[in-house]
Amino acid sequence: MSQKLPQHFRKARRYQLNKSSEAILKSGHPWILRGNISSAASVFRDGDRLKLVSGKNEVVGYGIYSSKGPIAIRILQRGPEFSLEMLRKTIANAFEKRKSLETTTDAYRLLHGENDRVPGITVDKYAKTWVVQTYSKGLYGFARLVVRILFSIASENPSSLPLRILMVSPQRMGEGESVKTRFLRGKSPLPIRETVRLKDLRFDAKIPGQKGSFFLDVRNLRTYLLENESLSRNKHCLHLFCHTGLTSLCMAQAGALSVTSIDGSEEVLEEFASQLTENTLQGEFREKSKPVFLRNHELIRSDLFRDWNFLGDRKFGLLVLDPPNLAPNQAALPSAKKAYKNLISKSLEKLEAGGTLVLLSCSGRISDLEFEKIGRETIRSRGWKYGSMLRLPPETDHPVLREFPEGKYFKVHLYLEMNPIEKLEKEE
Repeated sequence: MSQKLPQHFRKARRYQLNKSSEAILKSGHPWILRGNISSAASVFRDGDRLKLVSGKNEVVGYGIYSSKGPIAIRILQRGPEFSLEMLRKTIANAFEKRKSLETTTDAYRLLHGENDRVPGITVDKYAKTWVVQTYSKGLYGFARLVVRILFSIASENPSSLPLRILMVSPQRMGEGESVKTRFLRGKSPLPIRETVRLKDLRFDAKIPGQKGSFFLDVRNLRTYLLENESLSRNKHCLHLFCHTGLTSLCMAQAGALSVTSIDGSEEVLEEFASQLTENTLQGEFREKSKPVFLRNHELIRSDLFRDWNFLGDRKFGLLVLDPPNLAPNQAALPSAKKAYKNLISKSLEKLEAGGTLVLLSCSGRISDLEFEKIGRETIRSRGWKYGSMLRLPPETDHPVLREFPEGKYFKVHLYLEMNPIEKLEKEE
């Protein structure tokens, strides 16, 4: 094969694991946290490739070191030798699994980090643009190697090749100075505009943007809305924390009478509005709680953690609640659970009897079961019942590795046929 190991990959530095970190490696988990390494690791630099040695002085794996953040070592491979061929097979396997998505969309995640056994690196495809993100500056060299291999695999089918590959620094990196946005292949003025498709829907993606451009992990809900039109058809719909509005557009595509979309960011609402009109609406969302009407969409800027009064006594047949990550660290977990309960309670006040409540969470520290418990208990405590509850599994491009429960961060729960208990009792 044409790829060669970069120089710094050929010179791995030796690091002896303690019993705890050796057990972690053997379990299949992709991280060794800083609390599980010794002071001997302080001599390493960001991006150093480490030859991981057991207590018996046997090489048991290879990793990449990060000097900042809670994750000290990301496990690249297990075994006595680092195999470039094994890395290629891992990437090729991930690429092959995504091929079936092309019949539905041309915007999806090509590599999903640890869950695809390529730690700390994601590659997202938006039509003819790939966006590469790393979770640590020290992964930059490894990311370039991964992208070269991925490009080589894609070149076996020329229609899969991107026109450009952009490396951006995710906002979640949180390790001091971030990696400067740069092109790894091709070049275009920034921001890039790509028209992407989801079934019959077209969306103009702005690149770079949050998480590369927009949230690809919500596609399971978007696809479900398009395939189950009865959830939206002839209903007034409410989308809370709407971001750039692709989910709202799916509700409209499915036949909603109207879609009210709310977010706290002036920038993302302007981006959403650009999907609906050719007119420039810069500054239109500066004033909070002021509705902007475009077609059958109503866009409002508001801080939903503080103010819901502007909605008055309006009710909606479909309500989607999709807040940002409320638990960025362990210390924030109690306040995150409280915030979810409060947001769900407020949402119930705006839901029509017989309607559908959709709850989403991207807070990885709150498990699927815990999120379901929060939803069920809040619904019951507020005097509501539901006919059935549905969990949407992640799509092919967001696999979940069994040995890595932290990677199962995204949850979508649908509560169908919601009704106040009081109303049901009267009908009975």
